[in-house]
Amino acid sequence: MNVENLGRFRDSFGLVRAPCKTVVEEFCNWQQAILKPYGFELRREPMEGTLAGVLEALIPRTAPITTRYLFWPLGSWTLYFDNSIGGTDASPPKVLSARMQVDAIRAVAAIEQIEPNGRVKKYGATMFEYYIAGVPRRAVFAADDGGKWKFHQSGEPFAFEEHDCYSARPIKARFTPPMLFRYLRQLSVPLEDEASAPAEEHGSGFLVKKHGKMPQPFREVYE
Repeated sequence: MNVENLGRFRDSFGLVRAPCKTVVEEFCNWQQAILKPYGFELRREPMEGTLAGVLEALIPRTAPITTRYLFWPLGSWTLYFDNSIGGTDASPPKVLSARMQVDAIRAVAAIEQIEPNGRVKKYGATMFEYYIAGVPRRAVFAADDGGKWKFHQSGEPFAFEEHDCYSARPIKARFTPPMLFRYLRQLSVPLEDEASAPAEEHGSGFLVKKHGKMPQPFREVYE
């Protein structure tokens, strides 16, 4: 599939290098221990079809807490999304990386949106963070930090990185969404191919739902 089919969820997502069912079990064990004292329960259900289709199960998006989490098999990786209004939280893949002693990635590909009057509707950002057993291995980002683009890199570079671009002008050209997805392809994350592999080939994805009394300012957004 084309990455554009990720739609509103392409802005931010995570990856954990482990079988989908194993990742879901570890996530639920971790989160249920935290949530149970507050009266919340996690329930999971298998999801099949295309990734573009099952992502719709995350609607509505919610704040201030998330209520739905989607895990989807993609080769040797498991894709992770949640339904936060602000975009998928980056911390769970990192924590799962440490708990499971596996690799994980945080990916951000937020496209800048500017209104006709020149006002920025949404700030752009491209980010790549790679973890090994919860420890940062590599980070690269180009992001509009509230009106000014900044570029940063840390850790040991991968051999496939397009280093010549890191000194480009303007700054936002130093690391772009197409570059990010090329990096992911090099790491055996074929998002630009068929990310909606049939269930009989890679197994089912899972939707995890949070049940319980929501806080007073709880909001749902159907977008």
